[in-house]
Amino acid sequence: MRKGHSRDSSQPIASGELILKARTGTNWRRSALALSLSATLFAFGVITGRRLHPSKPATAADGMQFASRLDNLDATVKQLSLVLQQPSSVIEKTRDSVCFIVSTYTLTNPRSEGLQRDPYRLLGSGFLIAGNHVVSNRHVLEPWFGEPNSEEAIRSGSTPRRERITAYFPGYSQGVELTDIVVSDNADVAVASIKLPVGMNVQPLRFASRASAPGDPVVVIGYPLGVTTMLAKSSAFPFRQPSLRQSQKDVDHLAKFKLIRPSATQGHLVDANDQMLMYDASTAHGSSGGPVFNLQGEVIAVNAAYIDGFNGSSLGVSTAELSSLLTPKSR
Repeated sequence: MRKGHSRDSSQPIASGELILKARTGTNWRRSALALSLSATLFAFGVITGRRLHPSKPATAADGMQFASRLDNLDATVKQLSLVLQQPSSVIEKTRDSVCFIVSTYTLTNPRSEGLQRDPYRLLGSGFLIAGNHVVSNRHVLEPWFGEPNSEEAIRSGSTPRRERITAYFPGYSQGVELTDIVVSDNADVAVASIKLPVGMNVQPLRFASRASAPGDPVVVIGYPLGVTTMLAKSSAFPFRQPSLRQSQKDVDHLAKFKLIRPSATQGHLVDANDQMLMYDASTAHGSSGGPVFNLQGEVIAVNAAYIDGFNGSSLGVSTAELSSLLTPKSR
């Protein structure tokens, strides 16, 4: 099982292809269309009936009742369209709240006197929720967690230290530092505080109001392969895979030109329990910490890992696991 994050930029980055599955909520569109057609036929029938029975002339009360029925039918049609949105609508409304996270940390060992190592770097995803909090994975906000070399160094006496964790939101040229990191002891999720600068208008995402079930459609938004994918989507700079180092300078360069843009994939929920969800939407290194949505545009999980060799292999941690990390106002 692999955690979906990107490691040190000096390592070669495997190329990947994200497949955006063009599945749509056809049945719901048909239902809404059928209901709308029914409303039209109902109106036509009422009008025709009035004409065929002139002995009972329409009154003002009849007109008001008829208008009220039409309003109710129209509201029902609109409600149906809101209950399950198109994936494209979910993506459009939520993607600007999904941030690209750069975590840097150092490991120091008192027995290695005078040895100064460059900071380690990890790239991942996160998203804004109410209460000025950013949600991500523990292994993104505590980047040595689950990393074999770092954990071995810690067991040998090294001490990990966060240097800086920065969140970059789409459309903005400056990153914002994350502070007050709180991690879960039971699941790969964590929460950080953020102070958005004046003029940065980012809307918080909301958690799902009900549990999801196998077969439900899902949308995953994040930053798979980090700088590699974002640069590949841009025509402003030539894309040269071997030259990509995913350094802090590269990230700042993308932000300066407002090229921080997440990618979205979609699929269906394969299985779910109280803590973990499995789905077949494609993910990759760098997607860790991104939100997993239902078609109501609500977050149902925090994307965490994937398993090689199985198409339904992406794993997310249920948002229920965040309850112990959040104050009531931020849920």
